[in-house]
Amino acid sequence: MPLIPQAQDAALAGDASRRRASICLLLSLLATPASTWLFLNLDMIWPQIMQLEGASFMLGATVLGTVLALTPLVAGLGFLLAVWYGVESVYLPRRSPSPLIDKVIVAGGLLVWFSPALAAAASIVMGLVQGRVHFTRPPRDYFLATDPIAFWEGIGFWLIMGTLFGLLAWRYWRNKLLKKEAV
Repeated sequence: MPLIPQAQDAALAGDASRRRASICLLLSLLATPASTWLFLNLDMIWPQIMQLEGASFMLGATVLGTVLALTPLVAGLGFLLAVWYGVESVYLPRRSPSPLIDKVIVAGGLLVWFSPALAAAASIVMGLVQGRVHFTRPPRDYFLATDPIAFWEGIGFWLIMGTLFGLLAWRYWRNKLLKKEAV
């Protein structure tokens, strides 16, 4: 009998991934309202810290800044890791199958992975319909009627970015979706 049961660890890889996904989703679900509450109540929190002096002010401002910086990060990364581990858990062996939950996880994963490509496609369609391509940083609008070269360069930019995002998502998903055991 081996000291380290390797076959059992391999058989439970999907369960471990599903537990990681649950923990990451829980962190995201806790950090999102905490972050929202902090940012909405900042006008009441900051005056309390401003009244402090010296080291206590420095400590309070540092803690507030750290919490304001970390809670949205934990919320976003927790969500992305929950999707990642959830999708991985579908394609790894588990003790008990859950086909309905697996299909929901795969559908959500596909939506998250392909959403940048879909957003780029939406920008292209909106640009063609409106005759205007809008960029936010730096703020620029390129109109087909007044600046057709810049307009088509903007459409080309979104086409290249959408293709890149779609290709990267497809590279991740193709082995999962084209397997015979796919959900």
